[in-house]
Amino acid sequence: MGILDWLFSGNDEATGTTVDPAVIAQRIEQVVGIVNPRLKLVAGYRRKLAPAVEQAVLYCREIESQIPPTIEATERGWAENPVLRAVFASAHDIPAVFSRSRAVQDFFEKAPEVDQVWATLRFLRREETSFGVVARGDVVQHDVMRTCISFVDKKAVLPSASERDARIEIRRRAFKFLATEALRQIASSDMRCKDLAVQRSMLQSRLTILKGQRAGLETMLGHGGRAGQQVEDVEARLAENEEALTVCPTPEEVLDNAIDRVQQVLTHGPDYIHISTLRLRLSQMNVVVPEGSDEPAVDIALPLVVVKSAPVVSLLACSFPRSGLIRRRTLLSEAQRLVC
Repeated sequence: MGILDWLFSGNDEATGTTVDPAVIAQRIEQVVGIVNPRLKLVAGYRRKLAPAVEQAVLYCREIESQIPPTIEATERGWAENPVLRAVFASAHDIPAVFSRSRAVQDFFEKAPEVDQVWATLRFLRREETSFGVVARGDVVQHDVMRTCISFVDKKAVLPSASERDARIEIRRRAFKFLATEALRQIASSDMRCKDLAVQRSMLQSRLTILKGQRAGLETMLGHGGRAGQQVEDVEARLAENEEALTVCPTPEEVLDNAIDRVQQVLTHGPDYIHISTLRLRLSQMNVVVPEGSDEPAVDIALPLVVVKSAPVVSLLACSFPRSGLIRRRTLLSEAQRLVC
């Protein structure tokens, strides 16, 4: 087992409120590897990170548990499941989406004995509002505002050999996201502090020049003229800069500050990623049907992955059979035919 396999292993299959110490130890090393290997130089870094890592592992279990049970991505599944019928216009669209996934194609090539793959279907929801016709009993109403839902950018990701492996992968990816978010914040803070330091140097140089100019004018003309006001303006900006720099860590504090930032992110997982549920009542044409309407409709629930500063995506756990796979060569031939 290579070092990367070890770092990203530790199959946390538990569902309770305790975490295996071996999983915590592996996740700590994963965080250190992502954020900064020099964190190992901090005395007691494992002890300091362990509580935050444990809390993040438990939260990632919650995220995974909120993903609905696996849906069979087949013609039969499409006929039986209203969510699939809402996401895919027809059952024939399902094989195309899964077959266009390079990850799914690679999975089947590397595992010729496997009959199906468990993968996560990722997609975006789009809403369009327009005027339409609605029949309410014997009355037909025109120019009624209707909202139509479509699902776009569908992609099959994270292929696995079993549902268990697929769900563990969701946990691992969620944890890795939190660790990467900590790295992003640390890098952003570091860049801001470097910019402030450069700005201070420039303001100090500017202040020196202005004071020299004012002194020269006072000697020659008896007053500093406009240079005096410029000196005051630069001194005010320099004071603001110095105050902003007070929150920047010294070189000796950088690693401890990074530990603190990692702890903050890992213990506040819901601030950065969480799952919510969108409930929709849709007609056969994916038009939103209001409550109380006698128009034929089905109720569906979609999990939404809400990530800070990113589009809201939906995830569905799916199983897809090898028998439905369209081979790469066939896909390429079809693409060439459409181009020509």
